[in-house]
Parts: sequence; structure tokens; C-alpha cells
Amino acid sequence: RAAREVHAKFLLRNGADEIVYPERQLADWTAIRYTADHILDYIELDSDHAIFEIAVPEKWIGKTVIEADVRKKHSINIMAIKRDGKMNLNFAPETSFIPGDTILVLGDTKNIQKCFHI
Repeated sequence: RAAREVHAKFLLRNGADEIVYPERQLADWTAIRYTADHILDYIELDSDHAIFEIAVPEKWIGKTVIEADVRKKHSINIMAIKRDGKMNLNFAPETSFIPGDTILVLGDTKNIQKCFHI
């Protein structure tokens, strides 16, 4: 656990295999989480990929997963649909989005930001 690069160098020289920066990671998460009201959670997988929990865009309400077609249009995968607090990982492509739904999406961070105007 390091707060600054100086700490990380010291730890690496003294046998640490990996360094974590909890304060930096929390600051990054907070910045992304609060940049928009429709972002509910965020997990960075690497420098280019992430998982976001996002409120379903208004224009998708009433459409099915197939009609939204985010995989083809934006190279983003919908991993789950959360409805009434319950996560559904085995949703059908014919599932329609309703008001209050959130989705877990996985993909290139830039594609997600572009698609959801983050």
C-alpha cells in the first residue's frame, strides 16, 4: 500500500510484488462516479477496459436489447440488467427496457464514454 511514488519505489526495492494506491483508486472512482447522474458504479479492469453500472438511457425505454444493438453499434457488451434491485445475468435478447432499469456494461472505456455521454 502506497500513497505516493516514493513509497512505491521503497516497497518494490524491499521485496513487494505489487503496489496498490487506495487513495488514488478511490479518487479515480469518485471522479468517474460523480461526473454524471446516470453512472451508478464503475470498475476499472485495466487502462482501457471497464465495467459500468449505468441507468438505461431514456431513448432505450421500451426497446429490446436487440433493438438497442450496443454490441454492434458501439462494441459494448451488456452483461446484466438490474430491475427492482435484482441483477439478471441471464436475460433474453428480447427483454425490453423499462423505466428504472440499470445495466452492467463491459467494454473499452472510450466506447462506453462515447455511447453514454460520460
